[in-house]
Amino acid sequence: DIVRDWDGFNNSEYTLPEITSFLALKSNSVHGLYSAAQFLKSHDVGMYNNAKDVAKDILLLCRKLLLFEDEVHGSFLFRGSSIRNPKAGHSMKNEGRVSKAVISQLPDAADVKKVFEEDPQSVSAIAFLYVTGSIGSNSSTSQPTSELVLQISECFYDLLNEPLVDPAFQAVQTCSMMYSMDVVWASMEQAEESTKHTLFNQVVSDVEGWASNSGEYAYVALAALALAVDDDPQLWSFITKIQNTILGGSDNYLFASEDAMVLCVGMVAAKLSRTADARVSDLIDFIQLSLSDNSKACFGAFFGMGLMVKNLASRSELSGSNPSKVWRRRTIQRLLGIFMTEFDACLSESNSTVRELVDCLKMGESSDDLLCMCEEIDLSILVGV
Repeated sequence: DIVRDWDGFNNSEYTLPEITSFLALKSNSVHGLYSAAQFLKSHDVGMYNNAKDVAKDILLLCRKLLLFEDEVHGSFLFRGSSIRNPKAGHSMKNEGRVSKAVISQLPDAADVKKVFEEDPQSVSAIAFLYVTGSIGSNSSTSQPTSELVLQISECFYDLLNEPLVDPAFQAVQTCSMMYSMDVVWASMEQAEESTKHTLFNQVVSDVEGWASNSGEYAYVALAALALAVDDDPQLWSFITKIQNTILGGSDNYLFASEDAMVLCVGMVAAKLSRTADARVSDLIDFIQLSLSDNSKACFGAFFGMGLMVKNLASRSELSGSNPSKVWRRRTIQRLLGIFMTEFDACLSESNSTVRELVDCLKMGESSDDLLCMCEEIDLSILVGV
């Protein structure tokens, strides 16, 4: 009970014996797992088997500790890992849980809105997007979709509509836009089936209208909306229209920057990858080509490829000989190979281990000495990144 009442952060409670024991158990479990891993490298069969059994027991203990912390304090870095799909009949009781200490320090949605209204700039607009659906409502799904779209449009006008130099800021900003479109889709899912088609058409029309004020960010929002939507057959014509608009964007001068265009192409490819669409390969070629001049499209390319890997890996298990699984596995390997190739190019000197890893990804199998090479890699190579 004492550990359950602990907020997970308060240092003054570290001296309590129950909490000290709990923290020591966590630490010892991690160290034990590390020690067992060292013995797993042994060529002695008996020692290997013993270490394997010990590692299995320690992993079980670590899992129990993690689940306990998730239940009591929230999942921290693993936030969202316990969320389940209600359509599949699973519980969602842990959705959105964070630590009690964090919750006590967070401003409420009304405070965020006030900051945005008093100082409308990119940072406050991003914060406002992250509380989308919480203004004047206890649930994002209870707010009318039209109100949500209007609320979001106010933020988009104040987002930085220009190439940014800080990739971390770009990532936060892009994620805030994607989150807002997730909320819009969650709202539309609550609509009657007979009205969903019309409602979605209106939302697409409204977002397209943002282009007059928000420029290319309107098309980033459209791509994010298409990515948020599930595979509802009655909406597929609208999704196809969005995808065709974006893929023809370079010819129609929709984008002021190549980076935003490549980002949107990556979102389209991520959506198409869910159904193993043959066009994904060509879109990866396009994104890879954009990296030849990474001063223009570096962020959009990497973020887009990351979305593709996420969507490819989250559909189902990757192992097996099913053609769809083989295709997804090989596509992920190709994307990781591009990532590692670009990583090697960022180093002060090209690294043989990284090149070997790229070769293994291309072949789809590991070489005999790859593990040893990775274990012996000199981390000082990161100085040039």
